[in-house]
Amino acid sequence: MIKNSNNKRSKFLQKQAPLLAILVVAVCVYMAHSYQSSSHHSIASGLKSTCTFSNNICELSIDDELAVARFSETPIPEESITLSVRLPEGKAIESAWIEGVNMYMGKIPVLFDESDGGEWQGWFMLGSCSEPVMTWQLRINIKKQAAPSYLYFTTES
Repeated sequence: MIKNSNNKRSKFLQKQAPLLAILVVAVCVYMAHSYQSSSHHSIASGLKSTCTFSNNICELSIDDELAVARFSETPIPEESITLSVRLPEGKAIESAWIEGVNMYMGKIPVLFDESDGGEWQGWFMLGSCSEPVMTWQLRINIKKQAAPSYLYFTTES
């Protein structure tokens, strides 16, 4: 009698296992996405030298002075994009690169040259990816500045 009851319970669990596994995976994906979204926003909101591009322009504060970054055109994967950055007087770009936020795409270098006092011109080319909307993080390291500046933008495919 006990064996028969255990067999019924075992068969029931075997039938329900795929459904349970799908449910567990869905909950894990949801929680990971929620955590990633909240940690990105909480980090970005706590930094003064952070901004998000709007209409191809991004304004941020570096040592309580205004810095402005501007794309020549809306960034498109696999197209050369020019980026202009006006820094406060006496500031210089040490290095810069772009990284994918919602998908790892490696480090894409941004090659800058100073054109006028405080005005920097650089260019980069984004790779294409399978995400329909991709969020990117541009990291700019300023000479003699402890923390980098982060600029965020998105592309759509």
